[in-house]
Amino acid sequence: MQILIASSSAFRRDLYQQAIHHLGHDVLLAAGGVDCIQQMQTRRPDLLVLEAPLLWGGCDGVLDILQTLEPGATRVIVVAAGTGSIDWFQLSRFRVDDVLFRLPTQQELQRAIGDGVPRAARPPKATTQRIA
Repeated sequence: MQILIASSSAFRRDLYQQAIHHLGHDVLLAAGGVDCIQQMQTRRPDLLVLEAPLLWGGCDGVLDILQTLEPGATRVIVVAAGTGSIDWFQLSRFRVDDVLFRLPTQQELQRAIGDGVPRAARPPKATTQRIA
């Protein structure tokens, strides 16, 4: 799976990348909203880890563009870690699959990403059928 991490903090981008690298996914990095939008236009990631607030375009600006590209094609995790205010009312109009309300631990981020794996990509669960 290809995951795009968008954070204005180089430190937090590195933390997120390290946590995701252990899961075996391809990781792309964006330092701001404009960079994130440019990367989404050239290659569509399966999952976007989007930090709010985000410099140069903002979290809501990225979500607005993502909505026009191909609605529902990219799953979104918003991380509300960082400084500045977040306009939750503005973000409520977008589809967001998960919100992490603080800087996530490696396990929390991995769990959120694991929950964000498209169902088709997950191995089927073993089932037991009873034959009568």
